[in-house]
Amino acid sequence: MNTQTPQTSPKTQIFKRRTIFIKKSLQLRYMALIILSVLAGLLIVALELTFTLNEVFDQYPVLLQPLYDNFSTIAYGFIYKLLIYVVFVVLISAILSHRMAGPIYRFEQTCKAVAKGDYSQRVHLRKGDQMMELQDEFNKMMDHIETDFKQNKKG
Repeated sequence: MNTQTPQTSPKTQIFKRRTIFIKKSLQLRYMALIILSVLAGLLIVALELTFTLNEVFDQYPVLLQPLYDNFSTIAYGFIYKLLIYVVFVVLISAILSHRMAGPIYRFEQTCKAVAKGDYSQRVHLRKGDQMMELQDEFNKMMDHIETDFKQNKKG
């Protein structure tokens, strides 16, 4: 019987965020901006469509009469689809805000550790997160600071 345990290489720790709202106030403001922008665009399109249909109806009342006769059915269908669209926009804005707030949170935590004197700290963002260039520049800066700190400590 083989009593040896198989040797496995240590797994690299993959950081997975389970919280959607990391920086709630920032994310909610970002989401509100996206949602309001989309709703403003929808309002502009709806108003333009309404004005255009009114002009066409004034010129050709017989052509659009079936549309006006079934307006309530059409309006309920439109409102139902609009609500689904708004829910979709809210979900997408939550994901986008998370992709912004996550890196900001990571930078804040790393800066706090550096402020406490831990110059070995680096920012490590997930693939696909925003601010990857800032991460690279920050880590280069910390490499220089750590090197200078070690040289000054020796001398």
